[in-house]
Amino acid sequence: MIGEITSVARNAKSYASLRTTIPISMVRQWELKPKDKLYWEWEVRDSKMVAVVTKHEARPKKVLKKQR
Repeated sequence: MIGEITSVARNAKSYASLRTTIPISMVRQWELKPKDKLYWEWEVRDSKMVAVVTKHEARPKKVLKKQR
């Protein structure tokens, strides 16, 4: 298993969410760029919270064919 430590910071004064840095190993592995999206799943295993993070791949939008 590979691990890294990141710091948590306030997202903004008026919001309850927090933010953290994405480790560079994940950025390189997934070739992340600004505005990319990550999908977070979590579960409790042996009294520990486990997070699984994957790069969210946007599905191509369907092109509607014009009716004649």
